[in-house]
Amino acid sequence: MKVKTIRAAATATLAVGLALLPGAGHAADPLSIRLGDVPVKGVIPDGYCLPTGADEAAADMLAKGDRDNRTHAMLIRCDQRNKPGGTKYDYYLVKSPHAQPPAMKRAEFIALMTEELKLPAYQSGDATRPEIGKAGDNLSTALGTRVDLSGEIRPRGADAVCIYMGGELEVRSAVASYPIAVGGCGTVVAGQILFVYAYDDPAKPNSGAALLQRTRWIAERLNATDGRAN
Repeated sequence: MKVKTIRAAATATLAVGLALLPGAGHAADPLSIRLGDVPVKGVIPDGYCLPTGADEAAADMLAKGDRDNRTHAMLIRCDQRNKPGGTKYDYYLVKSPHAQPPAMKRAEFIALMTEELKLPAYQSGDATRPEIGKAGDNLSTALGTRVDLSGEIRPRGADAVCIYMGGELEVRSAVASYPIAVGGCGTVVAGQILFVYAYDDPAKPNSGAALLQRTRWIAERLNATDGRAN
């Protein structure tokens, strides 16, 4: 039963991070979120900021369009905040699924998901294609205009901090069409499953591997303020 619950929670967040918003920039500031009733502190990467003004309003609207997950933070480049049109690349999202299994340790989650992601449906990308389509539907609802998403997200390995997923998606709407690279770190913080996503231009050299390392950087710095172990 636990594996089924984890599978549902993880799959629900693997492809839903995409947003038609500016990218991420600022000095390293603290990041404060709450997982259930547990305050969690982290660090915002150097050069990135929480959105403000019109960017914050747009981020809130898009977060409400994601029915399966809570969006704890969007981090955009500080030098792109509130610019007309912004940029379609280079930002982060921190999310957790509403459907959480009983509290668990990070090592247990990584061990279970490492085995789960060996299944052919994940290795082929078939398991995430429906979620990619659903993410497009959620964006369409939130934005009030049709957004189609396609592409593949597949397992990219694991370590002591994260299970990794990554790939390239194609965004198509009436106002823009472009590819975007995505890397995701799935982990456990304060007993709850959490995902950190990073996005960037797929034309950049080694963008896929770099995105995974960027998500790990954020994830390994997130800790409960009461000192409980992850």
